Amino acid sequence: MNKYLAVAKIHFKMQLAYRFDAAMTVMGVVWRVVFAWVLWGAIFAGREDVGGFTFQAMLSYYVISSFLATADTSQGTVYEISSRVRDGSFTKFMVVPSNPQFHFLSQAVGASGFYSLVAALAVAVCAFAFRIDMALAVDPAAVLLAAALFAVGIVFMNCYHFFLGILAFKFEDSTFAIHMLPSVVSFFKGEMVPLSLLPVALEQSLRFFPFAHAVYTPAMLLMGAMDASEGLPDLFVLAAWTLAMAAGSQLAYSRLRKRHEGVGI
Repeated sequence: MNKYLAVAKIHFKMQLAYRFDAAMTVMGVVWRVVFAWVLWGAIFAGREDVGGFTFQAMLSYYVISSFLATADTSQGTVYEISSRVRDGSFTKFMVVPSNPQFHFLSQAVGASGFYSLVAALAVAVCAFAFRIDMALAVDPAAVLLAAALFAVGIVFMNCYHFFLGILAFKFEDSTFAIHMLPSVVSFFKGEMVPLSLLPVALEQSLRFFPFAHAVYTPAMLLMGAMDASEGLPDLFVLAAWTLAMAAGSQLAYSRLRKRHEGVGI
């Protein structure tokens, strides 16, 4: 456990050396809020309510969801693993006494800790600059549940991206999975639009899958648009998917690693 904690600490500190990346992260959060302000400002023109959201509540949703989405840095795991498998440098993770999945999870958790701070600063600036009257939950149980969903969601997304990354052992070219799937996943997580704006049947069906509970559900809880009793079943759904994905990706790695023909350490 200590070695994985050390990896997380190292990668938290490493982010301090990449100030440009931090600046771009801030700009990414600002861009999301500006996009929402322009788009929904036009949609709300002459209206006070869209799908149960007021304009200020919609902006609050985008501010909170931007923070949650930015804090998840697991997408980089796919690129790192696939590139290391191709150039042979993944071999070092196969010979050191550590579990590669836990190693990459520790890396991502360390980076996520840093970018959570950066994203929190960015959303605070956006809320002040755009004079957003933030809709925030007052129920401590809803806030704690949102925090639990956020934490479990980070683990799930890392297991998911680890699985996509190790597919490079089997497929020579995984460009489609790396570049196309994130857009689909982003939609199902509720980063593009709140899922409550979708048809009721589709929204309800998505609650049986994990992605919505990584961003949409905790955002709604933090806004007070969903209470703890509604969100608690979603935590169990996300936890079950996380355990299944962790076990599945570990099983896939133990089998696919035999295909690796690394060229060095």
